[in-house]
Amino acid sequence: MKCAFCNVGSRGDLQPLVALALGFQAKGWDVVVISEERNRALAESFSLSFRAIAGDLAGIVFEEEHAEMLVKGRLLKMIQEMRREMERRKKMSWDQALKDWVETTRDVQLIVSGPLTCNETYSLAEKLGVPWVPVMFGPYFPTREFPNPFVMESNWFSWLNLFSFNFFCWAMWQKQSSETNAFRAELGLEPLLCRRGMLSVVEEKELLMIGAFHEIFIPTQRVPADWKSHMLVRNFLFVPKTPEDSLDLEVQEFLAKSEGTGVIYLGLGSMPAPPKDLMELVRKIVQTLEVKAVLCAGWSGVTNSELEEILVVKSCPHDLLFPKCKVILHHAGVGTCAAALRSGVPSVCLPVLMDQFSNANQLAKLGVAPPSIPFRNVPSSHGAVLEAVRFALESVEMMAKAQEMSRRLEESDGTALCVEKILQTYFE
Repeated sequence: MKCAFCNVGSRGDLQPLVALALGFQAKGWDVVVISEERNRALAESFSLSFRAIAGDLAGIVFEEEHAEMLVKGRLLKMIQEMRREMERRKKMSWDQALKDWVETTRDVQLIVSGPLTCNETYSLAEKLGVPWVPVMFGPYFPTREFPNPFVMESNWFSWLNLFSFNFFCWAMWQKQSSETNAFRAELGLEPLLCRRGMLSVVEEKELLMIGAFHEIFIPTQRVPADWKSHMLVRNFLFVPKTPEDSLDLEVQEFLAKSEGTGVIYLGLGSMPAPPKDLMELVRKIVQTLEVKAVLCAGWSGVTNSELEEILVVKSCPHDLLFPKCKVILHHAGVGTCAAALRSGVPSVCLPVLMDQFSNANQLAKLGVAPPSIPFRNVPSSHGAVLEAVRFALESVEMMAKAQEMSRRLEESDGTALCVEKILQTYFE
């Protein structure tokens, strides 16, 4: 039996599916990860088979002009430009990508999909006559208990909360329906005439949907009473823990020399971050607060530091490094939030765009982070960042809350539970 795990985007958009793929592989399944070429290295680092589809929609994030817009505070303009460019690139590679989707899934008996490929993968699963399992990375299934954070922030009336989810899905489907139904026509399938796209399909057919997060990541910190039983929330989907001895020797030596001083982490994942601004921020933190720092350069291109108190790395396994730090400064992407929560270490969130702002607010609500500071404000708000880091370093209550959240996440294996539920639902 072969299962395909599909999504596009950055590492954070694919790693939860890699965790599920490894879980299925442990059960004896033949698994394949399907994504854009950019993500081949991630899949193959876990010794998983990989098949590529055309396109590179996430690549635009790494381009210098968009990073410049970000650091100058022109976030709205950056998002508008990125959307236009993504649409242009999508049109260029769309026909080939659809052909690739058909070819790469031809021999599978199950399709598990991230949110960015649901329309295509559902149609493919329907054509093949195989089960389809969508995976959501945040609490975005309709409820009366809180609003969709992409639509509004304040929790108002129950009917308005519910409307915010339905409206968002309706608006998205208006943009996606024509190309989705054109693809379905090529597959010989009837058009989808639903009002809210995949949300309507999941609700009407009561399809199993995986929520790849713990209930503490829900605004109410519990599963809403109006979520149906086919919406499964157990925990974040973590890949197996990295062996301790695989931590880079340079990092080990830096941490050993830093005992008694305290180490903070700064990294923005796949977000564009101008090197000069990152280095200036981390330099002020180590000099003012008398700590040492690991700067995860990621996309930024920073290669080294003149100060011995700062170690620059291209990447580092979060599950090994985070527990060895005193504070974690990050962009509040879902995957990084999950790793920070599991580490038992307080966060300082510097959100950049999209769901990162609501994720950062949730960490603050949990008591494991001070109020967030948008990254676009950082160049003019070093003082605010320093005070947030200082507070996180010194707050006994925040450390206790962080350790409590870590214990809750360690109580269950979300990946194993979700694998078992998928198998019970469709193969027993």
